[in-house]
Amino acid sequence: MSYRDILLYLDDGNSNHERITTVLQMAERHGARVCAVTLSTIVPQGTLVKDQKVRKAMAEQAAEERIAEFVALAEEKNIETDSHLISGKSAQAAKKIAQYARNFDLVVLRQANPESPNTSMQQELAEQVLLLSGRPVFFMPYIGAHHIPCRKAMIAYDGTPSVTRAVHDALPILKGIEDITIMVVKTEGEKVAKGEVLADKLLEHLQHHGLNVSLNRVYAGTADVPTIIENEIADNDIDLLIMGGYGTPSLQQKIFGGVTRTLLSSMLIPVIMSH
Repeated sequence: MSYRDILLYLDDGNSNHERITTVLQMAERHGARVCAVTLSTIVPQGTLVKDQKVRKAMAEQAAEERIAEFVALAEEKNIETDSHLISGKSAQAAKKIAQYARNFDLVVLRQANPESPNTSMQQELAEQVLLLSGRPVFFMPYIGAHHIPCRKAMIAYDGTPSVTRAVHDALPILKGIEDITIMVVKTEGEKVAKGEVLADKLLEHLQHHGLNVSLNRVYAGTADVPTIIENEIADNDIDLLIMGGYGTPSLQQKIFGGVTRTLLSSMLIPVIMSH
């Protein structure tokens, strides 16, 4: 099992080079083709020009430069590539990317940088792709991912369809992971932790795939679930998190509320998420 088509989103941030390098490493391992997609309407940060025609031309040139960097790096590694420019305002463009992503095995995005003037657009893009593409999303931290390829992964498991899909969507990557932990969090007031009944079966199932997997049950006490997950990541040197994405297109505040929003806003490691 491997990824054959990977979609890489390029933006106006400073982490494109590292994200391209990471994806090209994935492509080498899986024998995959990589398609880079970017928006042709992002005006370079710090631009003071107000003339709309000039701004449009600057945005298109910046998009072409991002694609050119990607193509040059891919050619060095002899990776098959494709590219696609998408136009439109942020909401419309986000939906276009989500639709375009449906014919790929994996989509690679980055975490929104809270200090960027385009933070809201990046968050909306992430929501739309996760909700509407039907494909797994590999989120990279905006500060970069410093342990690529990943060696230790954690599955934040609660037995829901979303995390079940995320786990199976991530199998091509999990095949290369040395140590995998399934973590089940029991919160205050729960008689049985969500997913507790099925956690042992998931452990058995992944072991049948030849993976090195263990099961860790954690009682949260008065701490919230995101804090527990972040503490486990830090204490065990985890460099990849796999979790589900929640909600529906009509409940976008719900999907990026609670655990999901907290982890995606504070994440220091890559996250694979499916909906």
